[in-house]
Amino acid sequence: MLDVALLGCGRWGTNHLRVLSELRDLKLIRYITVVDPLSDARKLAILADETVESLDGVEADLVIIATPSHMHANQARNAMTAGYHVLVEKPLGCCEAEAAQVLATAIEHGRVIGVGLLLRFHPAIKLVKKLLVTGKIGRLESLQFIRRTIRKAPEGGNVVEALGVHAIDLLCHIMGEVEPSAVHATGDEIEARVALEFSHGIEAIIDLAWGAENEIRTVELIGNSGIIRFDLDIHDQISLIIGGNEVVIPCESSYSPLEAEVRHIIEAIEANKAGLDWTTVPEHGPALRGVRLTERAIRAMPLVRRH
Repeated sequence: MLDVALLGCGRWGTNHLRVLSELRDLKLIRYITVVDPLSDARKLAILADETVESLDGVEADLVIIATPSHMHANQARNAMTAGYHVLVEKPLGCCEAEAAQVLATAIEHGRVIGVGLLLRFHPAIKLVKKLLVTGKIGRLESLQFIRRTIRKAPEGGNVVEALGVHAIDLLCHIMGEVEPSAVHATGDEIEARVALEFSHGIEAIIDLAWGAENEIRTVELIGNSGIIRFDLDIHDQISLIIGGNEVVIPCESSYSPLEAEVRHIIEAIEANKAGLDWTTVPEHGPALRGVRLTERAIRAMPLVRRH
C-alpha cells in the first residue's frame, strides 16, 4: 500500500481526496496527507489522515498536485527531485518547453510521472476504439466534442486551456495519437470553437464554454455508415446508431475516469519499485503534444472577450 500526499485541496483536490479515501478503504492506499497552506482548506479535508501546511518532511510515495495551474511545473519538478513520484493535474506547464523540463526531471530522477488528462481513462474509450477498428461505423468522417459548463470562468482563466486541453488530447488519442495537420480556433477565453484537421479529410470540432445554460459533456464520432455517441458523465455505456436505430452497449468497466487514473499511477509506482517495466498514460510525447496544440489554439484566437 502506498502513502499519498495531496498537494492542494480546492475544488478538484477535493475530488481527488474522495477517490483516495475510497481506495484507502480498499487497502490500495495506506495513508493520506493533505498539504495546503490555507487553514480553511485543511479544515474541510476531513477524509485525510493528516493535514499540513507544507510538503517539507512529509513521508509519501506519491504526490498528487492539484494546485493552481501556474504552480504545477515547479511543484512537480521539486517533488520529483525530493524523491516523490508525481501525478500532476493539467496543464503540465505554461508552455511546451516548461512541460518538457518536468518530463526530463522525471527521467533524470527515475520517477513515475502522470499527467491529469483523465478522459483517456473514461470506460467508454476502450470500447469506442474497438468499434472503430472493427469498422462498426464505416469510414470515420468527423468527431465532435462538446464541453459547455454552467460554472463561471475563473479569473484569468481561458476555456481552451482549462477545458479544451482534455478534448484535444482525447480526440488525438482516439485518432491513434496522430498529430493534426492544422489547428484553427475562433471565439475568446469564455466561449471558443477549436477545429483539428487530420489526414484523409477528417475534422474534429471542439465546442467549449464557461457560463452556459446547461452542463453538456458529449462526444460524437460520425462515420459513413453510423455514429458512436457517449456522455462523459455516464461511465458504463455508449450509444451506437446504425440506420437510425440506436443500440446501447455496456462498457467493460464503470470506474470513474479519476479513479481509473489514480489506480493506474499506483500500478506504475508499484512496478517501478519492483524494477519492472511500466508506462504512464499519457506517455511523454502525447503529454507534450497536448500542451503544444493548446498553445496553438490559444494563439489562433483573440484573448479579449467579445463585446
